[in-house]
Amino acid sequence: MGSIAERLAEVRERACLLYRRAAGQPGEPHIVCVTKTQPLPRILEAIDAGATEIGENYLQEAIRKNVFALRESHGLTVRYIGRLQSNKYNAILQVFDAVDSADSGLLERLYGIQDRGAQKACTFLLEVNAGEESQKGGLTMPQIRELAAAGTPWLREISGLMTVVPLQATMQMRARIYQSVSVLFHELASDLGSSRVTLLSMGTSDDFELAIEHGSNMIRIGTGIFGPRSLSQV
Repeated sequence: MGSIAERLAEVRERACLLYRRAAGQPGEPHIVCVTKTQPLPRILEAIDAGATEIGENYLQEAIRKNVFALRESHGLTVRYIGRLQSNKYNAILQVFDAVDSADSGLLERLYGIQDRGAQKACTFLLEVNAGEESQKGGLTMPQIRELAAAGTPWLREISGLMTVVPLQATMQMRARIYQSVSVLFHELASDLGSSRVTLLSMGTSDDFELAIEHGSNMIRIGTGIFGPRSLSQV
């Protein structure tokens, strides 16, 4: 199966090859290492192998592991990728560098804040609930288009979009979703400014190649780097 370093190198090689082919120019996608349930020594292995961005799903777990200390010592970007709860908005904003699962509640609150001195987070991706699943956060594509058409001011807080496909979706269904979200991303970039809306986070360990082919420039990889997840690891 290989070491963490070997798996990360393989993911990077495959992702970069596809990205350059899809984009038609040099460059590489952001690779966010999903570190949910991973203990600090394994996270450090990934960092030593070249990882520069990690994604955590839970505020308390991230605090317990003290991944934020790695920001200074290793130049790491720590992204929040989990479901948001309104009572934890402030705490998340104060410790994470980015929120990739931003919802309308968080973005509305941000728009009303004048003094952001205590806020660490500076990059926000609006979560697209492309499968219109009740258990997921974010907004559906029709809702986002309606808000954009109305000139909703807090949309100017976003740097891009993030989506998670339904767990049971076939590759054909995923391709349709990724294509649809990519179209929406380009619409928003046109409306809000392509220099502002730059990040499209789509694709995980089992389908990141498909996502990149449909325009993703940020992928979230957990098991593809760390191997099968074990709750006993933390």
